[in-house]
Amino acid sequence: MGEVLIPIVAITTSIGLPAAVIVVALFVYHKRKLAKYQVIEKAIQSNASPEVLDQLIATINQESGKKSTPPKQRNLTHGTLLLALGLSFFAMRLVVSSPENLDGVTITGLVLTLLAVAKFVIAFFIVKKDPEKS
Repeated sequence: MGEVLIPIVAITTSIGLPAAVIVVALFVYHKRKLAKYQVIEKAIQSNASPEVLDQLIATINQESGKKSTPPKQRNLTHGTLLLALGLSFFAMRLVVSSPENLDGVTITGLVLTLLAVAKFVIAFFIVKKDPEKS
């Protein structure tokens, strides 16, 4: 009986626990979003002026504590992280004694490195300069 129970518990917890965490996170997100819309609905029902409603909507749409990162900076950050990951996979390929078993690692490193190069190209050539800073 114990030999059968161990795999069942292992599979249930390895799949069920992450699924439960995701469900709880989505539930909390939905409740917060619903509360925001209920505040707007109550303001409309109380015949608030359009200016107050616009200000309330603008306040709700802004997430407190989060500042938007400029696209160039975001792409440079992502590119740097991807380049570090890709090069670390290549380095792992060089360090490990039996490289014939690491074809997947080499391909993963190549993909991450190419993604980093793409992010750098986007940051330097495609994203336009911010007109406010010029």
